[in-house]
Amino acid sequence: MILLPLLMLMLIGGGSLGGHAYNYTLTITVVNGQSTLMPDVSSSPYYYLLNQNIFKNTTLQTVFLKSVRLDGASVGWQPSSDDDGNPMIKIFTDRPLEPRRNATVELSFKIYLREATLNLSDVGNISEIPSDMVRQYPLTGIWNLSKMANSSEVVTTAIAIKGDEENALLVVLKMLRWFEDNMVYASNLTDPQDVWQTFATHSGDCDDQANLFVLFCRILGIPAYTSLGPVYLPGVDMQTDNNLRFNLTNVAWHGWAMVFLPTKGGGQWFPVDLTFFYGATFQDDHLRSGDPINHINGSALAFWDTAEYMSVKSIDYVGETVTIRRNIMNSDVMWLENHTMVPTEDEPLPPPPAPESPAPYLSLIALSTLLVIVVRTFVLRRPQSAQPS
Repeated sequence: MILLPLLMLMLIGGGSLGGHAYNYTLTITVVNGQSTLMPDVSSSPYYYLLNQNIFKNTTLQTVFLKSVRLDGASVGWQPSSDDDGNPMIKIFTDRPLEPRRNATVELSFKIYLREATLNLSDVGNISEIPSDMVRQYPLTGIWNLSKMANSSEVVTTAIAIKGDEENALLVVLKMLRWFEDNMVYASNLTDPQDVWQTFATHSGDCDDQANLFVLFCRILGIPAYTSLGPVYLPGVDMQTDNNLRFNLTNVAWHGWAMVFLPTKGGGQWFPVDLTFFYGATFQDDHLRSGDPINHINGSALAFWDTAEYMSVKSIDYVGETVTIRRNIMNSDVMWLENHTMVPTEDEPLPPPPAPESPAPYLSLIALSTLLVIVVRTFVLRRPQSAQPS
């Protein structure tokens, strides 16, 4: 979450349009205390260090994993993916982390970003969305209504916002107006909230609000998911939370919604940014737009240099985040994490992956990262000033 004065300067002054290349480096050090940590104990900070989510390839970005190093030396690793298809790597070592010793992982990436092309001129009705597409985005994971108190209130609210409108884009814009009128931006959170809490309190930061927006969409039969990733934001930020320390250089972590809208060409995924969009103003704790279409055309993914790190379609990253963070904070270690994003113009932009390519997010040299097995990226919800939510 970035400081609001800085956020407003970015929104008023404009940002850098997509289409650039960046070197991204993630370095994590576990400073061990008095215990011996084994690499295969899944609740251990050492295990989290050795099992990393990494950036995916999409039509808007191509990412190369340039190097993987453990304690300064190149090391073997194995690719895999989580239940939502997000790429991961497991770093090979059978060496325990002895008491009062350190272990450092460094991941280096080259990220090529393409400018998003969004065409909202011919969006059709919700009924035109293919039924098999709708079935791929059910009310599961963090959007499971059966796990929410008084879930009928959420359903009633989503249906009331839609009213008699059938055009998918106009329904999305009506939801955005509801968010501007009803949701309060909360910048003091360290863990992601469950969706019911966001709805009940009418408050949350970037991914909290994105998760609630996705829930409304899925209730109404509009495919949607939450996306997470870094925005290039020049500057340095340092944060500490007990034994967790984060240093970010030119990086601000963010969360937004991705929504599928039917078009004459079959349909397209559009970014919908609840909290970081061009033309926003901050009024009485509410983020407002001059035109709700700015949440799409002026979103971080469309308007700023933003990389997509992972997609949340069914996994419960909220519960996993809380568990991982608790395990690290209750351990006898210090977790030191450094992110650096540096622009480079030394190489031409490679072509996007072919649509028919199998699993384009999991080629051996095309990936990127934040940390740990399923969702370590959210160990701390990124430090307080680390997201442009």
